[in-house]
Amino acid sequence: MRPPPGGGSGEPRIPSTGMWPRRPRQRRSLRPQLVELALIIEAMLIAYHALLFIWERTAPAEVEVPEIVGLTEAEALKLLEAAGLRAEQAPAKHTDEVPDGRVVLSEPPPKRKVKVGRLVRITLSAGSRWATVADVCDMSRDRAVALLREAGLSLGREQARYDPKVPLGYVLEQDPSQGEKVRRGSSVDLIISKGPAPPVEVVEDPSRGVGVRSADIDLVIPPGASLQEVRITVRDDDGERTAYVGNHGPGERITQTVTGRGGTIRIQVFLSGLLIQERTI
Repeated sequence: MRPPPGGGSGEPRIPSTGMWPRRPRQRRSLRPQLVELALIIEAMLIAYHALLFIWERTAPAEVEVPEIVGLTEAEALKLLEAAGLRAEQAPAKHTDEVPDGRVVLSEPPPKRKVKVGRLVRITLSAGSRWATVADVCDMSRDRAVALLREAGLSLGREQARYDPKVPLGYVLEQDPSQGEKVRRGSSVDLIISKGPAPPVEVVEDPSRGVGVRSADIDLVIPPGASLQEVRITVRDDDGERTAYVGNHGPGERITQTVTGRGGTIRIQVFLSGLLIQERTI
């Protein structure tokens, strides 16, 4: 049999287009998806608030960083420990405002709110880059050296010369002079008194040969270290030799007769390595 004029589907074609008519689509409801999304969001909010509640109950308490600038290292560490904070020392910093060895700054800074157990970096002062030269004239060499080191300076060149008024072992002159500003670590040169020039008394000793002469060395050990080395050397026609060496305390008197042979006899006396007497006989 022939299909109906409409084409066999039982539905007539649309005369104007010749196409089969479309069936209407069935719309799906979005309500289940919206409900599911709402439940997910609600669960996430519940979990967030639960975590926030746990964090607030278990998180470390907050404390205020104490004011430690200007304190010594020991004082600063004690305050930080009392606040429940840890300390770490940063490299020292030169400054003219804060004395040497005291706290210059802290990180985090004072009064900042931080968690208990937080690490606080403290920077100590290395003192000023400059030092004022002290007046060390008319004081013993050892005392002068100690005073220079306290000011962050060092001992430079040492020289010695006779002086009729300044006792042996005391400072005659210094360079730089007192009151000058110099960089820390700079050296200061000193001229040390050898005391009054000793009288040269030469005694010929014919019994020991022609040209043999002797001289007396009289020395009182000046204030200073508990023991100071005294060394006497002689240079004559026989060469150079040590005539005497020994350690003596302040106030001891040393008397030695030194003998040499030849046309020129040179005698040198050293006190702790410093030449304090020199004579030619």
